[in-house]
Amino acid sequence: MASNSRREQLLAKVKTTLEGISGLTDVVRKPLTSITELRAFSSQQLPIAVVVGGLPVPEEKFSQRTRKLDLVQSTLSVNIIVYALDNVTPDTTISSLADDVWATFYTDITLGFEWVLGLKINPEMRTSINDPYIAFAMELEIMYLHGKGGI
Repeated sequence: MASNSRREQLLAKVKTTLEGISGLTDVVRKPLTSITELRAFSSQQLPIAVVVGGLPVPEEKFSQRTRKLDLVQSTLSVNIIVYALDNVTPDTTISSLADDVWATFYTDITLGFEWVLGLKINPEMRTSINDPYIAFAMELEIMYLHGKGGI
């Protein structure tokens, strides 16, 4: 059941949405845990986006004409970390890639699902420039409805 949960559907949609951005070469759902893992990517494989999902946080509960719980509104936090290679104009590259991610997700804040209520983008305040690598992160907050039987 977990492979078809709404959480999993949302994470898969975030990944495919990022794959549609021409400035990104690859999108993975496994976090990079060290600079060694980043260095394992060739220059032709960068820029790469990493998608890491949290667990949904229930915000509101709804019942329709009964006292039983029918629907839960939750917020799912999804972190997007973009890594690129640029030792000439790193700040321009960050601006360009961040703008592409921003514009892409605000094109449809429901991500194409009728049960998604909205989406908010929280850019991280810090960027990282470690010549020749650059990195930045954005957090998506996805508000959605799901039943009491799963996330």
